[in-house]
Amino acid sequence: SGSGSGSGRWAATACVVTGASRGFGRSLARLLAPQLGPGSVLLLLARSAEALAELAAELRAGATGSDTGSDTGSSELRVQCVAADLGCEEGLRRAGAALRELLQDASFGRLLLVNNAGSLGDISKSFLDLTDLEEINTYFSFNISSALCLTSTALRAFGARPGCSRSVVNISSLCAWEPFPSWALYCAGKAAREMLFRVLAREEPEVRVLNYAPG
Repeated sequence: SGSGSGSGRWAATACVVTGASRGFGRSLARLLAPQLGPGSVLLLLARSAEALAELAAELRAGATGSDTGSDTGSSELRVQCVAADLGCEEGLRRAGAALRELLQDASFGRLLLVNNAGSLGDISKSFLDLTDLEEINTYFSFNISSALCLTSTALRAFGARPGCSRSVVNISSLCAWEPFPSWALYCAGKAAREMLFRVLAREEPEVRVLNYAPG
């Protein structure tokens, strides 16, 4: 039996992964799904509804196929998908509403939010090429503002429940610390997110906060 089966699984967890439709977020969802025990929900956020639906179907099938228990029906992983562009107000509003609806369920004993969604930006442009305010604001809205809004929304919705744990992960990068030519937006975005979550950790000592750079 692997780590995903038996008593090693996390009971009644609300697990949220942004940018889940491809790349690192998709891989992360595949790794987290087997850890989620009875009563858990995996909420996947990304722009592509089609890619999310494919992933959700794969994860649900994996949950029913890998369970060694006899009541396989009740063990089926609950996966919810929200297709939303976090870089725009309407998409962020839809994602926030889905979070509030999910997290009002008092049966969850654990919240895990992984802020993975992000973009590289146009790395063909040097610092001196970045003169379009709308392009710059759009980049920071998606890469910084949405992570801040979703995290505060999730923590407010879940609340400080006695005996429950709240964990927030920010997918960071070496670029949060090191400057790279033509990566001004990306480096600035990652550095800002790093500091945002360090402030959260200082303000909310009961929340477990991790800035994690996969590379």
